[in-house]
Amino acid sequence: MKADALLALSTQSLLIVEDRAERDIVVGVPHHAPAGIDRLPCTTHPDSDENAGILGRYLATVLKCPSIIACNYRVDVNKYLRSDYTMQIARWDPRVLVEIHGHGGTKAKFDIEISSGSVQDNVYSLRLADALTKEFGLLKRFPKLTVSGDCRKVYFRASNALTVTDGRWLAYHIELPKALRTPARAKTGKPPKAGFRFCDALARVLQAIHRPEL
Repeated sequence: MKADALLALSTQSLLIVEDRAERDIVVGVPHHAPAGIDRLPCTTHPDSDENAGILGRYLATVLKCPSIIACNYRVDVNKYLRSDYTMQIARWDPRVLVEIHGHGGTKAKFDIEISSGSVQDNVYSLRLADALTKEFGLLKRFPKLTVSGDCRKVYFRASNALTVTDGRWLAYHIELPKALRTPARAKTGKPPKAGFRFCDALARVLQAIHRPEL
């Protein structure tokens, strides 16, 4: 079964691992479920990130880098160094990890929240947020979204996410609103076009920051 079909499954717990040519960046999605499934079979992290895996996989194809997506998982995989998710990332040994998450809009202080896990690493998340904001300004008919990369201001700081605070790589924990992840007029289905346009913009910014020679 192709990855797109696997990402649409609502009951099976799966780890979708795809290797690609450039391993300097890895895209991870630890809490994916398809649109319409807002709960995970995980007692410590029951809220799902609907359709985050579809956007994460798309971002990885644009960047030509590996991706790893935990679907309907029973374990909060980015909180354990010995989870199959984290160990696979370590095997790839990237310079940069980009984790795609989703929020429901009730707790987040900004539409898009970016953290590198600590105030000490704020310089990295602030740089990415600033570059993204400028990139959004160049896009036509793109939703007006607030963006913050300040760990002191965002709600989702990812300070307990071991994949984000791991010193072996630089990490970006990116929380996306439903407006970029789920269909506006349907309970199920793929993300709206704006979600894929966001990924294109994020890919351009990551390329400029981390692959300036290309």
